[in-house]
Amino acid sequence: MIQEIHTFKKEIDSIPVPYDKLDAIITKTVQEAGAGKRTKIRKKMAYTAGAAAVACGLLFGSAVLSPAMASIVSKIPVIGSVFSQIGDSGLKSVSENGLTAAVGVTKISGGDSITINEVFYDGTRLSIGYSLETEKPLGEEYIIMRNEFTVNGTPANFSTGGNLTEITPTYHKGILEVDSPSDLPDRFELGLTLSTEDRQKKWNFAIPVTKQSGTKLIAIGHKQKSGGVELTVSDLVIGPAGMRLTFSAVSEEQDSVDYITVGVTDESGHRLGSHFGGSSSQFRDGKYYSTGTELFDPLPAGTKTLTFTPHHASGKIKLDSFTVTLP
Repeated sequence: MIQEIHTFKKEIDSIPVPYDKLDAIITKTVQEAGAGKRTKIRKKMAYTAGAAAVACGLLFGSAVLSPAMASIVSKIPVIGSVFSQIGDSGLKSVSENGLTAAVGVTKISGGDSITINEVFYDGTRLSIGYSLETEKPLGEEYIIMRNEFTVNGTPANFSTGGNLTEITPTYHKGILEVDSPSDLPDRFELGLTLSTEDRQKKWNFAIPVTKQSGTKLIAIGHKQKSGGVELTVSDLVIGPAGMRLTFSAVSEEQDSVDYITVGVTDESGHRLGSHFGGSSSQFRDGKYYSTGTELFDPLPAGTKTLTFTPHHASGKIKLDSFTVTLP
């Protein structure tokens, strides 16, 4: 980040701007932001936000008059975005293109605070960016974070994944990936309760979610049988943040349907990264029925065909690859 600021300043230095006024205003803003008692992290954030707000105001005002300034402004990274800092390629892309929704709600429990920074939902994925600030270095109670969900007040059972990245021993940023069903409404309120493993600390949030447009549903309908397993790969949803593949399996053995994954490569042989997925099964009528999803990197531009390779973790069940031509 320091290198980005240094490079950005060198470019700014080559354009005529009122530096004496800019420096005076920034200095005054920083001094005012320093008033009051805050933690070191919050104080640093306040200084940065105060100076950035003034600088951005002058920059965008100048950009109206200067094509050179407008060009530089267009290259400024998204400030404060969790997705752009620790997200995968899909989340970084939608963040940089302004497709995520800022939330900025903070809750405190037992002296520790969690802020929901942003959310993205488009039918391929439901991703939540958050930050965690603790009074003490992160303890064992945070190894597993429990979560509960509601959709417009109705309890919802979602499987989740994600990551938590240390910025300092007491400040972390994380992404919560929610494996949500495809029939969620286009607009809804997501109720999210996060708690430590020992349930001593709990944070409750109500997050407004609006579905982003731009996704494309491709029906696949591929079926095959092997080793007592009936596999169906039903459809693929392609969006700017990634691709979501849906599949199902039926077998008399639970292990045969619970450990299936699917990989994908494009026509050039490039294997797309998989970031989140899983399956769940139910037993009825003497058989196990599972449904699963896989979330992949965004589709490379110009891709015409995709080859899918189902795989069973045991290696004993051999499943065949198949190719899909994109419309």
